[in-house]
Amino acid sequence: MNISTDPVLSCRQAVAFEKEFFSEDRRDEWTVMNEVGEAIGDTLLRDMRELRTIAHRPRLLVLVGKGHNGGDALLAAKRLLRTIPTMRAIVWPLVEWAECRPFVMQALEEAKELVGKKMEILEPVSGHSTPDSIREEWEQLTKFKGFDATLDGLLGMQAKLPLRSPLKEWIHFLNQQDTLGARVAVDMPTGISENGEGFDESGILRADFTYCTGIAKAPVFAKDNAPFVGRIRYLDLGFFDGGSKKAAGGGDRVIRSSSLQALRRLRPAFSEKRSNGHLLLLAGSRDFAGAAMMAAQAALKAGVGLLSVGIPESLHAAFAAQRPEAMWVPLPETPEGNLALEGLGKVRSLLSKATALVAGPGLGQVGETLALVRETLSYFDGPVLLDADAIRTEVLEKAPKPEQLVLTPHAGEYQRIATGMAPAKFSEDNPSVLILKGAHTQIFREGSCYHSLGGSSVLARGGSGDILAGMVGALLAKGRYSALDASILGVQWHARAGEVLARQYGQEAVFTTELLNYLSFAIRNDH
Repeated sequence: MNISTDPVLSCRQAVAFEKEFFSEDRRDEWTVMNEVGEAIGDTLLRDMRELRTIAHRPRLLVLVGKGHNGGDALLAAKRLLRTIPTMRAIVWPLVEWAECRPFVMQALEEAKELVGKKMEILEPVSGHSTPDSIREEWEQLTKFKGFDATLDGLLGMQAKLPLRSPLKEWIHFLNQQDTLGARVAVDMPTGISENGEGFDESGILRADFTYCTGIAKAPVFAKDNAPFVGRIRYLDLGFFDGGSKKAAGGGDRVIRSSSLQALRRLRPAFSEKRSNGHLLLLAGSRDFAGAAMMAAQAALKAGVGLLSVGIPESLHAAFAAQRPEAMWVPLPETPEGNLALEGLGKVRSLLSKATALVAGPGLGQVGETLALVRETLSYFDGPVLLDADAIRTEVLEKAPKPEQLVLTPHAGEYQRIATGMAPAKFSEDNPSVLILKGAHTQIFREGSCYHSLGGSSVLARGGSGDILAGMVGALLAKGRYSALDASILGVQWHARAGEVLARQYGQEAVFTTELLNYLSFAIRNDH
């Protein structure tokens, strides 16, 4: 199976690619610009729900520069205003309209014609001589009500930095406001640059979301820019379909949201439980019992045919009653309540039936438990996922087939096995798949990095990683996917479910296990 991914390009590469792609055909460029506007509007409509239920009369602030980012923002505003009849937009341009590129003017005229009085256009900021006049304008705008969302269409990838007055002061002022709603950057936030050129933190307009429109550009992924870009979304416009797939780029790629279509399939009519894999999960301890339950529930929800879970024997009765679909296997435990090496014989008897193995969630750091995992690996040559405390150098050395090994550390756990080594370098020297969990999870294999740009900060809570381990483990057990494909699909599925959960309930008042209820919706729907 070949999961669809697209390259991450530098700004220079992106400019060259667009020039070749459009071949100076202005009709195609205008058509794509409208597609961009529609994609931004539709995506923002969904992302606004992570902040709050959309208000009855929402207000949108549109910041417009003279380049195509400004045109994209105007077309996105048009889309939103037509979708929500009660919405109103305030358009605040940077310069006089006569200074803008032709497509920006065309977008403005089309928006004015279609939405009319629903869009108010202010005088350009370039006409303000002092920060006080900007403040006065703002106070009038927000006298009775703030904004539900803000679109940053000021500067794009060819902007010259550092910023000059009055733009720099305007951005600094806007960053101090708490009534902007969901702040969305079109393509990339105003003020960030490639390679840190002209970097000035006070001159960067901070975003809650950055929408990479058609091409994912390298500055959005730079570590120094992370505090400013917020949640990254990749809006796939099909630029790299067909012959364009081999566009210039490094080892970094973004995963298309359409990749989850690989999971949208009917099971064969005559399949049975063994057709969908048998996962063996070694997890849990007296202190971290919940991790085993969450990983097990996730594996079952992800469709594994059979699930055997080796847990400390003191947990067996309660767990078997709570989730009877799993085969809970009581194993000897240490005095502290962790899995004991004494259970190796029983674990070995389970390996002959297992099509994949997951070890780690909630195991703890007791040496005897790690020895059990290490010895178990030496007897199993199928796909293995190691999570949490099981990710240890001494454990990895026992894996008979590193190319079938998946590691799922967060940043701290990664340093335990590769101190000071960049993940890309680690993956060059190690054939295993590395899923580096974080705000934007990265999947490394053989020096390449695949960025998963879905998800939500709702996932930043205990247990989220245990659920991911169970999901990827289930996909590995089914035998239909390579270690890399199972990892990509599991991460994307997990992220999409997080988006749906957050849009339904917000980022705060949820349980981690509620994520399980949205796995079905996440693969049965495109958005």
